[in-house]
Amino acid sequence: MTRPILWTSTHTSGTIVHQMAAASGLDIDVRFISLRQGEHKTADYLAINPKGEVAALQLPGAGVTITEIPAMALWLAEAAPASGLLPIDPLGRAKGMEWLAWCHFRMANTFTLAFQAKRLTGGDEAAAAALRATATTRARAALVFAEAQLAKQSNGTILGTTQVSAADIFLAAILRFAGFLAVPTDDLTHLTALGTKVAAVPAIAAAIAREQEIG
Repeated sequence: MTRPILWTSTHTSGTIVHQMAAASGLDIDVRFISLRQGEHKTADYLAINPKGEVAALQLPGAGVTITEIPAMALWLAEAAPASGLLPIDPLGRAKGMEWLAWCHFRMANTFTLAFQAKRLTGGDEAAAAALRATATTRARAALVFAEAQLAKQSNGTILGTTQVSAADIFLAAILRFAGFLAVPTDDLTHLTALGTKVAAVPAIAAAIAREQEIG
């Protein structure tokens, strides 16, 4: 059987999928490409993922590539049901997908706006600063909402599960990204504890260490 291939890049949202793949326990070939060197725009990579983005989960045996974090998380959870990436029961699974969708949308309409403000405003410094400020405010509001919801759950996880789920991994990443924007997070004790919990999972810790080594 041909191994799935995860195409990703350090310091990107691909890190989230790398951690999910690690937590799945599946035998996946993780390959890193450099966005700075434009490797995501080469003909070879575009043949795999025409979107020219990371991450992408290539399934050579099926001749299919899956993109977008919630979709990749779902495939990983289906392929490794014992991993706990998503609950097995329909209601728990739906709530897990709900949180994955929530995180994915906040990444797109909040954090990405802040990180790419200058490019999105055509280099206009004043407009970029205004966009970044608005996005940062929205990021804080999103985190406060997630903190309140997490506080209601048991086991310190967003779904109340004993195992770290894909949604937990995504939430922990969002908290990390907030740090790059200097969003205040000291009062978000439940999210901070979740981040620590996620990073302590041995497979995820190994994935983090691998990315740090690559740089």
